[in-house]
Amino acid sequence: MEPSGKLAILTGASRGIGRALAIELAKSGCGLLLTALEDDELSSLSNDLHSKFPISVATMAADLSNHESRKSLINWILNRKEPIDILINNAGLGYFGRFEDSEWNTIEKTIALNNSAFIHLTYELIPVLKKRPIAKIVNISSGIARLPYPGLAVYGATKGFISSFSESLASELAGSLISVLCFHPGFTMTSFIGSAGMDLQKVPRILLHSPEEVATQIVLAIRKDKLWAYSDYDQTFSLVWSPPSTASKEIYLQEPFLEIAECEVGE
Repeated sequence: MEPSGKLAILTGASRGIGRALAIELAKSGCGLLLTALEDDELSSLSNDLHSKFPISVATMAADLSNHESRKSLINWILNRKEPIDILINNAGLGYFGRFEDSEWNTIEKTIALNNSAFIHLTYELIPVLKKRPIAKIVNISSGIARLPYPGLAVYGATKGFISSFSESLASELAGSLISVLCFHPGFTMTSFIGSAGMDLQKVPRILLHSPEEVATQIVLAIRKDKLWAYSDYDQTFSLVWSPPSTASKEIYLQEPFLEIAECEVGE
């Protein structure tokens, strides 16, 4: 799909990959409906896009982990005169820590935002997308979706859910005018790294990507109508990761591995 002339709803648009993706789509001539929790950052992004690109941009702040807030966003989308062509489920939450030591409220909110929100939006917006000449659903998963990752057990599981759902949904929508893309970012340098106190010297530079680099690859995958895409899987993951053996389980729990794991969350 060529994004030019289309209208996309993008969640988690205020920071990181979401913000970079909004800019990349705007460069491509794609109109934007942007949502995130931070109203002031959304307004700043909208003003920046309006000043640089001849596209339509509208924003609505929403807490997608909250059901009523999601319903308000969905109604806002449905009540607009111009229907959407692209749904991009990018919003996500991640925290680092052992599962048994985690606060239940944090676990619950992570699942609500990473899974319930994107399922809810997809369910409500598929009927709109089916009426378009051509449409696309883009789900942002993670490179750890199908890999063990101590310290990110809940986050990794929610991303695995996204990947599995995307594959099944793509099969169900086969033969329709809606195609599905599930994109798996690798290590992405976002604000999470700073808040986690990650020492980037411990991470090989080849594994690190900027949000802008990832956003460029997502738009390229949209253009190529890919179903399954990674930001760096072919170049790095196949070399770095292998299925865990009994001997390797001890390595996974060592502190350096846990420290590297802290820089994975990158929505």
